[in-house]
Amino acid sequence: MEQSLIGSAFFSGIVLLLVGIVLVARRWLSPGGPAELTINGKACRTTRGRNLLGALGELGVLLPSPCGGRGMCGQCKVVIVGESHDPLPNEMAHLSRREIAAGTCLACVRRIFEDLELKVPEELMRVQKQRCTIASARSVSTFLREITLALPEGEVFEFSAGQYLLLYAPPYELRFSDFDIEPEYREFWQKAGLLTLVSKVQEPVARAYSLANSPGESNAAVLVVRIAVAPPDAPRGTPPGQVSSYIFGLAPGDKVEIAGPFGDFCVRENEREIVLIAGGAGIAPMRSIVLDQLGCRQTRRKISLWYGIRSQQDLCYEEEFDALAARYDNFTWQAAVSELRSNDRWTGARGFIHDVIHTQYLAAHPAPEELEYYLCGPPVMSIAVIH
Repeated sequence: MEQSLIGSAFFSGIVLLLVGIVLVARRWLSPGGPAELTINGKACRTTRGRNLLGALGELGVLLPSPCGGRGMCGQCKVVIVGESHDPLPNEMAHLSRREIAAGTCLACVRRIFEDLELKVPEELMRVQKQRCTIASARSVSTFLREITLALPEGEVFEFSAGQYLLLYAPPYELRFSDFDIEPEYREFWQKAGLLTLVSKVQEPVARAYSLANSPGESNAAVLVVRIAVAPPDAPRGTPPGQVSSYIFGLAPGDKVEIAGPFGDFCVRENEREIVLIAGGAGIAPMRSIVLDQLGCRQTRRKISLWYGIRSQQDLCYEEEFDALAARYDNFTWQAAVSELRSNDRWTGARGFIHDVIHTQYLAAHPAPEELEYYLCGPPVMSIAVIH
């Protein structure tokens, strides 16, 4: 009898232990139930299991996330007060040991399993979404489209040259054949097979785009966007870019939501010579910097812009940069074509932009290490320039 009671008690103990383990596991792994986020001292309610970046966005705290919340850019940093945690794999490349020790994490890869106290930079607490109207939309080169966003009357969008904004795309479905591509560029889209593509988005999504206009134009925002399509070696059926496709489908009068500005890709205040190196849509922040330095700041610093393109059809803002170079004796610019097409009548520099800037300028410069370099373009170009 005694052995039977001991056996029953042992069995009951095991059952209770397992129930406890299940309850703890449900608390940490299962979504649902209320949770409290205390953000810079203000308590807010959310739901357990939510992605931290998404929950903060719904509460009006808009963190920078140019990678779209995929843990690749490392810019959605927040501090979890009083918590020491092991960094997740996505965080290892973006957080220093000091940041980890201070409780810093990437909001896009963290989920809410309990009440949290957070510290968010105060300047980000002031960022709000703004609803804009498409004032104009035009192709400026084969695969680049310039979008001008007009703010509601009385509202302003203050930013610094080199910063970016987030543009939100709602759920949609559209065909590339419906894009309003100018005739001189549509032929290339046809040959590349792009007009057969379809883009479909089932949930709202946001991406980052650099501002291309002068900060002096506070009632508008200008973006230069490249259509994102799968590379030739991508698996068959790889979808095109979700937000770039949405942007190419926009027309004057359409409404869009933006948030920002974000980023610190801004020219430092000193007297050093400025060298701007761009490729593709990387011309956007460089245009903003040039317009700001020459037009708004009236700087006397020497500025040179080097723009790498594949073909002559990819060149944009040529007349504008030529006019600026004629007006300001401290500004020069040079474009270089890496892949001439049979119908190109290009008489300028040929080759990759990192080779051109080296042979035409840096090799003979008395002190290239004293220059201040700003670089924006495709990863392959950026790596080549750095090395």
